[in-house]
Amino acid sequence: MSHHHSISRRDVLKLGLAAAGGITLSCLGGEKLIELTAVPTPSILTPPTLASGEFADSILVNGNIVTMDAQRTKAKALAIKSGRILSVGDDQTVRNLAGQGTQVFDLNGRTVTPGLIDAHCHLSACGLLGTAYLDVNWPAVFTIEQLQAKITEWIARVPPGGWVVGAGWVTFEGRSPTRHDLDPVSPNHPVMLINQGGHMAVVNSLALEMANVTANTKDPGNGRFLREENNVPNGLILNHPAMDVIRRLWPPDLLNLQAYETSVISPQAKFASMGVTSFQDVYARDMDRMQAYFNVAKRGEMTIRGQVMNVLEYIQELKGRIEDIEAVRYEDDFMRFGGAKFQADGGLEGSYTHEPHNGISWEIPIWKPKDLNEAVRAFHDGGYQVAIHTGGDAALDMALDAIENAMNKNPRPDPRHRIEHSVLNTEAALQREKDLGIIVSTQPTLITAFADGMIRIWGEERTQRVIPTRTWLDMGVPLALSSDAPSMPWWDPQSTLFASIARVSLSGKAIGPEQAMTLDEAMYAHTMGGAYADFAENQKGSLEAGKFADIAVWHDDPYTAAVEDLRNLTIDLTMVGGKVVHQV
Repeated sequence: MSHHHSISRRDVLKLGLAAAGGITLSCLGGEKLIELTAVPTPSILTPPTLASGEFADSILVNGNIVTMDAQRTKAKALAIKSGRILSVGDDQTVRNLAGQGTQVFDLNGRTVTPGLIDAHCHLSACGLLGTAYLDVNWPAVFTIEQLQAKITEWIARVPPGGWVVGAGWVTFEGRSPTRHDLDPVSPNHPVMLINQGGHMAVVNSLALEMANVTANTKDPGNGRFLREENNVPNGLILNHPAMDVIRRLWPPDLLNLQAYETSVISPQAKFASMGVTSFQDVYARDMDRMQAYFNVAKRGEMTIRGQVMNVLEYIQELKGRIEDIEAVRYEDDFMRFGGAKFQADGGLEGSYTHEPHNGISWEIPIWKPKDLNEAVRAFHDGGYQVAIHTGGDAALDMALDAIENAMNKNPRPDPRHRIEHSVLNTEAALQREKDLGIIVSTQPTLITAFADGMIRIWGEERTQRVIPTRTWLDMGVPLALSSDAPSMPWWDPQSTLFASIARVSLSGKAIGPEQAMTLDEAMYAHTMGGAYADFAENQKGSLEAGKFADIAVWHDDPYTAAVEDLRNLTIDLTMVGGKVVHQV
């Protein structure tokens, strides 16, 4: 059996600290309420039937099928017809549905689960790595020297004066890179490298000069140009308002519609190879990226299912945004528009908390509360779902205030608004999440990657309270698990399942072990939980008659594997709508 990744302790320790979570936000303005039925009403599906002389298109037999239905039914076989599950049961019953043209998959006892649903990732951003973006992600880049080598290699194919844009760096030996690390290898090219979390960047001196960012430049809103002595910028930039000062100088063809379409298509095979059959991209910030998703789906080039949420960073972007999206919107069984994504705070270093921390900024939210209230209500009133990124506890309270305000002023049934990450929470906020019917879309791999940094920035007591999955489960708060790829070093569900149970930092420190999930709970949150977060629990998330035949066949049984082996488990076969999209 070949494992798709194997992480040594040495590699793990080299990862260091990256800024937490990949994120962003969205909005629309004005007093007009937009009358749209943006969220489909789930319906109970009628299972497909066979007319006389008809047979199943394919059957899977001799397996260990974990249906993830409400009763956690186990089965031996299932049949597929027209992209949906026809029957789930014993071998003989399913074999009776087969005819001469039926494709038969003998599972040889292997375990089958529903296809995994990644409820929070950035698929298009994954696809930009190595194409529009120089890929400086861990584990390929461990040191400043390796970072410099990657820049040198990329520059060799860029004309003098051309931009070098990249993403994925982490801290190296306890520090972030600065312009002094970039300048020696990029004297004639402006460089901007976004960190793995997505909330910080480093630029070289030429980029600062082109943007006219000097010692006298004021920080833009909640963005920060980090400084040296005499207030001179050191090249490090925190939060999108400051990052956008540099981004506005990028050539327009760097991230054009064609580049975005390629970025949507290219990562799908990798996700399928990890058992992912559906994703939710909560970072479709600009209209070209939205258009790209819709165009790819319209051409029938989606091989796994997608849902996208539009992101806006500023209240000024709100006006007309819903109309713009509706003008280009396309939906089918492989693509859905979910709503708006907002960002209450940034990464760990700039997390918005009630008490001070040791990062760069602790008192500055990304949005002003009044503006966030307006933006959230605009999408809520339009019938859409909203998702809000929160890292710090003050950010969560602000996000819940905005959601509660919208729901109180315009009650509507089952809005299923979401909090993304929900890393640090007060007890009162946990109760509010329950009371408001919030879906928590979180990533336990944040603990694996960043808990050591959280201790440095937030302290031991707060860090031991992060991502309280057991509390949410006991309270009945709906959970959806996800990867946050590429803002995390691990894109695969296997790493998420491991982190949900193990809850250990890179250095091996236990973080809130009493909050650990069981494997079955984590698997449910990564299948049915993701489906519920997408209003699709009657279409996918479990292996039941009438649902999409979205299926993952595991090489080894995750239910009998040792916890430490979970992240090395591989997928032998992935089906989406009964079609094989990955097979080894």
